[in-house]
Amino acid sequence: MTTNFSTEFPINAERSVSDVVRLACQWISGSPHTAILDSELVDLPIDSERKVNAPGEEVTVAIVRPQGYEVGGMRYVRTEDGLEWTTTIVAHKTSDKHLLSIQVSCEAMSTAVQLPPPKKPYFIRQALDNLGGGMDGEIPVSDKPIRLAEGEAGVAAALIKGLAKNKLPIVYVSCGFDGMLLVDPSELARYVSGMAHVIVEPSREFSYQVKNLTTSKNAFGGTVGVYWPESDAKKSYFVDDGKVDKRTMQLEIAKDIRLALANRRLRSTCTWGHLQETISRNRYELLKSQGSTELQEYVDVFEAEQAAKDEKLIEAEQEISRLHSEIRRLSASVDSCSAGFISAGEEQDLYTNEIREIVIAALREAYRLSREGSRRQHVLADLLAKNKTLNGSEKNQEEIKNLFRAYRDMDSSTRTALNRLGFSLSEEGKHYKLVFQGDGRYTVTLPKTSSDHRAGKNIASDINNLIF
Repeated sequence: MTTNFSTEFPINAERSVSDVVRLACQWISGSPHTAILDSELVDLPIDSERKVNAPGEEVTVAIVRPQGYEVGGMRYVRTEDGLEWTTTIVAHKTSDKHLLSIQVSCEAMSTAVQLPPPKKPYFIRQALDNLGGGMDGEIPVSDKPIRLAEGEAGVAAALIKGLAKNKLPIVYVSCGFDGMLLVDPSELARYVSGMAHVIVEPSREFSYQVKNLTTSKNAFGGTVGVYWPESDAKKSYFVDDGKVDKRTMQLEIAKDIRLALANRRLRSTCTWGHLQETISRNRYELLKSQGSTELQEYVDVFEAEQAAKDEKLIEAEQEISRLHSEIRRLSASVDSCSAGFISAGEEQDLYTNEIREIVIAALREAYRLSREGSRRQHVLADLLAKNKTLNGSEKNQEEIKNLFRAYRDMDSSTRTALNRLGFSLSEEGKHYKLVFQGDGRYTVTLPKTSSDHRAGKNIASDINNLIF
């Protein structure tokens, strides 16, 4: 059996387990592909389970209410076209928390049948629409993005550093150098609802504030970063050479999260095995309290409890398999990292591909100074051949030269162009102060007015030498 999909998230604590199971039954009976009627699933069992069958289909519904909590769920098994699909929905509710887990697995009945690609169940959308999301630590579960406001850089830093007590990953959408976003946050939030939270930052200035609070661990410059809780794991998504396909990028992010969650262990209290074990334990305690001496009743309870333990054993074996896969993945990641020869520092791009351009320029200069025919020259030549030369810096320098070629005063068009390039402008007496991308290390002062035709050229030279 292959796990195609798995997730677990909090839902509205005011809703009951019966509400979840009833919605799951409606999801099944409302499908155009089932022969099971809604009337067959209306009566929900309490402290027991009930099965409903149709050709190629079986639905098992169970709810139990031991002291202190409530757990229930539905398991739907359907066989068609040589495939056996198993969908398991379990809800576990305590006085202050209501968890919902959903697992979909598929098994080929013969080697000639190919397994289909995994998909996110439509039931997640129904659950959020009809039951409402709960609180994942300090973050509400929703199918909508959380758009941060200016002044909330501390909130962003806490999310990135894993301090929000969340269990679902964070998808952090940073603001590009041009103020645009790489993805559509609303659409992405729908793709990953029930699997992750989508957080959107408001501006490039905000990103620079987050950088200082996270020691440069934040995604920036339009990059989308996925941060996993209780872990330093992070994956970044970006587009090279200005080619943007939002839909493809969003689908890739959702796919990667889905695959990672499929290999993550569910909480033991929100699984089908725990539900069956709880029902068996309740039945056994009931027989004891009633003083029953009927051997067959005890045998039935024992067999049910053994089946529940077998189910937990299967889950444990799947967890072992998952851990082996995770070890192989991490080993491959370590090998990949160790194969590299340069580590990223804490500086971030202040415009698109800035650091890459600086490194390539340094390689080009080192190549120019290297000895003809030397090993050093050959290695540098090879690196330069494999790394495309970019011209973002040259474009910026040329634009600065054109902007200040005939500078006399700070008119609206000059101000607009400087803002677009990433400069913030403030007045200080007889001068203006330009700060690039909110980084005070890159500050240039210039006069409010100038009668010297050379002043503009000098200003352009100062800016380009300092920044570009």
